[in-house]
Amino acid sequence: MSAAMSKRQSLQGRGVRGFHRDRRGAVLVEFIVAFMPLMITFSSFAQMAQIVTARLMLRHATVVGARAASVISNANNNTPDQKQGNNQDEIKAAVIAALGPTDPKTGLGLWEKTMGDLTVDVNDQSSCDDPYGLVTVRVRANYRCAVPFGNRLVCGLTGTHPIDDQLGFPHQGARYADGGGAKCGN
Repeated sequence: MSAAMSKRQSLQGRGVRGFHRDRRGAVLVEFIVAFMPLMITFSSFAQMAQIVTARLMLRHATVVGARAASVISNANNNTPDQKQGNNQDEIKAAVIAALGPTDPKTGLGLWEKTMGDLTVDVNDQSSCDDPYGLVTVRVRANYRCAVPFGNRLVCGLTGTHPIDDQLGFPHQGARYADGGGAKCGN
């Protein structure tokens, strides 16, 4: 009789009574029971750390955009020697430049791999009466969560996390009229 045959017969002979004494595979089951919650917890913390990093990047880009808007925005034509309009394209270009470099092969910003739907809104409250009014920039993006296990737990079924930031600076307008000055009403 072979060794495998005698082992099978001894297991069959013990029946249900001997099953609870059999410890083979217990370590594997204990490992799986302990490992999965730890893995999900670690993945969730890793995903949250990436979201916090993306928020910091977007905050920096918002500060750069607000600083640019305080100088570039001329929606009310109250800045001398500045192109008319709110100059949204230049302000958005400043925000994108602050998010990081572009890939020379594709021409896309490296931030585009992790963030999508970037919107930049400019609200210029300056006027001819108050050329130093507040210029507010609001930057919004959807961060794409990519850490296995953590992405679904932290970011939900959509797999994205919205990030929204807003900041304002006083407009760098001018009150003087000699030699050019503000061209309000022109």
